[in-house]
Amino acid sequence: MMKLFLPVSLRYFMTVTALLFLSNTAVWSADKAAAGDEKKENNQAEDILAGHSYHGEVFNEGPRRAAYLMGSTGDVHFDVTVKNPEAQKFLDQGLGQLHGFWYLEAERSFRHAANLDPDCAMAFWGAAMCNLKNDKRAKGFIEEANKRIAKASPREKLHIKALEAYINADKKKSKQRDEAYTKAMEDLILEYPDDLEAKAFLAVHLYNTRSSSTSYIAAEALLQEIFAQNPMHPAHHYRIHLWDHRKPEMALTSAAKCGQSSPGIAHMWHMPGHIYSRLHRYQDAVWQQEASARVDHAHMMRDAVMPDQIHNYAHNNEWLIRNLIFIGRVHDAVALAKNMIELPQHPKYNTLKKRGSAKYGRMRLLQVLRTYELWDELIALSQTPYLEPTDVEEEQLTRLRYLGLAYYGKGNLKEGDAQLAKLQKRLDTLQAEKQQAE
Repeated sequence: MMKLFLPVSLRYFMTVTALLFLSNTAVWSADKAAAGDEKKENNQAEDILAGHSYHGEVFNEGPRRAAYLMGSTGDVHFDVTVKNPEAQKFLDQGLGQLHGFWYLEAERSFRHAANLDPDCAMAFWGAAMCNLKNDKRAKGFIEEANKRIAKASPREKLHIKALEAYINADKKKSKQRDEAYTKAMEDLILEYPDDLEAKAFLAVHLYNTRSSSTSYIAAEALLQEIFAQNPMHPAHHYRIHLWDHRKPEMALTSAAKCGQSSPGIAHMWHMPGHIYSRLHRYQDAVWQQEASARVDHAHMMRDAVMPDQIHNYAHNNEWLIRNLIFIGRVHDAVALAKNMIELPQHPKYNTLKKRGSAKYGRMRLLQVLRTYELWDELIALSQTPYLEPTDVEEEQLTRLRYLGLAYYGKGNLKEGDAQLAKLQKRLDTLQAEKQQAE
């Protein structure tokens, strides 16, 4: 059986390459400055803060290294106005990555396309689509798209204007904002009924903005129109999200096809695990989540990426542990939880107070040890970095409770009572602080 946790050598490699990551060349390099104008370029360099981009504030964050054609990111094609055929390839790749919620790499692909063809408005539209949860950057990218909109086709203009209106709308009026985007995308589809990507984005928008009046059947109908034209379109991902909490059996066909539709994107292997878990098909869920982990590991080794820079890495592995618990793979569950704790911590990506590998690893390690009553191991690990005391209050309450259970389970009433006393003291302190705050 292939191990799904990172070996020591790879963990060391990940730590070292964190430094190398910072030194790679930017996609938007100074080499693209106007030829023969060295004096202007040198003066400009003096005005740019270290680590900032020549191309404006919106480019300060996000991917810095150049993209490359990965392959296996989805059978999609978005025919746009572009001068450079190579740029079209990166646009298509970015689109597939966008459908797989792989926003970091999707932005990298769109920015690389823009580097190859600076006049391509849709490259900046794509970068904006990758940043819908980052208002400032989304607005910056859609502004760049608008600067180039005169060279876009009528269909592209509809995509850009629909997104621009959505990004710049008042977020406090979310209902009107969502309805306006829905109408804009519907108008686009009525004008261009063969635009599969517009249908896919409308379907996921209907899901993301769902309410008690949302028609799941309407979104399902849109997705079925896509699959009628392209049976392996990565919109299977959206169909899984659509039915995940409503009627998971509706998405079984998509669960079987999602990973295969974009085999190079780990999240596309992870998502079928949602459906199989809901339907108590835990072995099938484990298979999907193990596949997702393998794709993530390949990506980390190939591209020198830290584990928790991958948005879904920790979540996939913690859910995998839960499913390993269900099917009795206890030792694998313990090993994977310990591995998550061992991964490099980072103040932005992975701390005990954030939903990263460190937090999830400790949470699931306690869970598996408690579920299978591995009291000796729980007690032993409580004196190691795996389960040592921390300053995270909520987690410490769980730790003390489970440690007390372990001692009681071993018949050690004295130590069990000691843990119970510590737990009660913490609870009393929290209660007093709560009352004082009120």
